[in-house]
Amino acid sequence: MERVSIRLANAGDLAAMARVHLASVRVLCSGHYGREEIERWTTVDPGLYARLLRSATVYVAARSGVVVGFAALSVARREIRAVYVDPAAAGGGVGGRLLTRLERLARALGVRELHLAATLNAVAFYERHGWALDEAHPALANHRCVPMYKRLAGVGRVRKRAVR
Repeated sequence: MERVSIRLANAGDLAAMARVHLASVRVLCSGHYGREEIERWTTVDPGLYARLLRSATVYVAARSGVVVGFAALSVARREIRAVYVDPAAAGGGVGGRLLTRLERLARALGVRELHLAATLNAVAFYERHGWALDEAHPALANHRCVPMYKRLAGVGRVRKRAVR
């Protein structure tokens, strides 16, 4: 199987992001959400992905040139806005690599703590990556999600150079 590459998303990725998002919700969330809830969740404003690209830093994961996942970080809001993986690529480390990329970027920009609203099926994934339940921040209003947070280690540390 070809290796997955991660790069910044661009306007040419919007249709692929929509495809991944909708497939991910419909397939991976189906065991945790009812049909009507998933239908509401996947009735998406066509401009959603373009707005996400303008308001956040978005990465896509691609295999053989095909987008198999995407993730978005809003530094201003200190929030992971999205981590979605195509169901065919789920469980292969794509989501973890995207999440790590966002955390590394946030850390480099001086963000000390991140927040997100995890779908019910993704809570264990985030916990494996060091995230914890966050009782202080409300979940998304349009579907049942679990608020989570992570304190980022190493933010603001300055390495001292050795004197020779």
